[in-house]
Amino acid sequence: MTSPIDSVTALKNTTAAQPTGPASASLGQVDFMKLIIAQMQNQNPLDPQKDSDFMAQMAQFEALNQMTAMSQSMKVLQGVQELTSAAGMIGKTVTGKQVDAIAITRDVVSREMYGRPFAKLTSLERVPVNQDDRVVAAASDLPNAGNEVTGTVNRVVVDDSGIPMLMVGDKVVDLFTVEQVL
Repeated sequence: MTSPIDSVTALKNTTAAQPTGPASASLGQVDFMKLIIAQMQNQNPLDPQKDSDFMAQMAQFEALNQMTAMSQSMKVLQGVQELTSAAGMIGKTVTGKQVDAIAITRDVVSREMYGRPFAKLTSLERVPVNQDDRVVAAASDLPNAGNEVTGTVNRVVVDDSGIPMLMVGDKVVDLFTVEQVL
């Protein structure tokens, strides 16, 4: 028996992905250690820093590590809760807003045809996926993104960013726009 939930493994584990955006203004673990090492190398030998000062800095470093780990764990927990909430809506009638479903539909079709996400297909494999009736219908539905949809949830899919979406017939509904569950 196959599950109507599309590949739980598609839920991206935010702890594994390194940020690819612009550099952050906050200091990371490596930066913190570089500062401590530079401070140790360049301290005045006639007036060295006390051991207690270094211990305080190391305690701050450990607090930074623990806060970072907790933040990452909270992101993973949030993703699991969102997926659980979405899965709980399978078989129920919902009212929510339709989203641009081209990328999601391509991914669903490519997983069914080739067992891989669309992004990992070769250019030759992408052609039949793009010609599939469901992908063509999703492309023609683009002007309807944002329209209200009511229907029974038949499966849950996960978009590229790891956010669960509800499949209502051949429409994709944003989980966070669901206004009514019957």
